[in-house]
Amino acid sequence: MRASAVGTVSGDTDTRRWVRQTGRYVQELCLEHLVRRSVLRRETHRFLGLLPYHRHPAADPALSLAVRDRFVAAEAAGFPDPRSRTLAALVSAVGLSGAVARGGLRQRWAMYSLVTEEWTAEAVYRNVRQDRANRNRRSHISGGGGSSGGD
Repeated sequence: MRASAVGTVSGDTDTRRWVRQTGRYVQELCLEHLVRRSVLRRETHRFLGLLPYHRHPAADPALSLAVRDRFVAAEAAGFPDPRSRTLAALVSAVGLSGAVARGGLRQRWAMYSLVTEEWTAEAVYRNVRQDRANRNRRSHISGGGGSSGGD
């Protein structure tokens, strides 16, 4: 594999493309694992009565409270161990630090600085940023800018 670049040679595999293609499969594996461990439950619904889709709500709401408490404790201690540092970096990489950080702006910046220290979080951050840019580009091109056009 090689890094993404313009004009890739036909024999090489672009890493971003590979991550995006295998991401769906990995997501399903992770969801299935969490359902088997009773962390999530799978609910099947139908869109327009025809197309099936799945939702995965928390199986036990008290479990998420315990996880949040562990995160707050790690945050208060300054994310001292590698596991909590990786978790904080991933939370920041996906843009959830504002929702879970209790230490305000200073703590969110501390979590953001961890993104560059963890290669997995940095890769997630780049992909999330690219997805947002693609989504914005598509909505702008399709005319879905949401502007009313004047005062």
